[in-house]
Amino acid sequence: MMLIPDSHRNLAEAPVVASLSTIGADGTPQVTAVWFLTVGDTTKFSLTSDRHSYKNMISRPHATPFIIDPSNPLRTLEIRGTVQSSPDADLGPFKAVFRHYGQDPHGSCVPLEGRVAITLRPTHIVAHG
Repeated sequence: MMLIPDSHRNLAEAPVVASLSTIGADGTPQVTAVWFLTVGDTTKFSLTSDRHSYKNMISRPHATPFIIDPSNPLRTLEIRGTVQSSPDADLGPFKAVFRHYGQDPHGSCVPLEGRVAITLRPTHIVAHG
């Protein structure tokens, strides 16, 4: 497994928005903005099972979150990896991600039904800036 470099670890652990890229059924890229949580060198998301990004990852278990440093847009982190999914029935991963962003998971207006936990394990990391 690839390791997130120390030079960009703060970016991987910051509560910033990532662009999550997956490959659609027709072979074209699909990108969506997501909140995430980095634990060690794995990246975790909580999505609903009706999202295109989730359906894409089930068909092709690969994804890439791309993070741009809000204070320096020339500093970026791309984490290519393989994904595993599991039901987020107790909403544990969802709550962890929301708390990472300083938000109350119970006061959010996002759907709670049909949530899945996604774990991305890096296979290739590109750090710039």
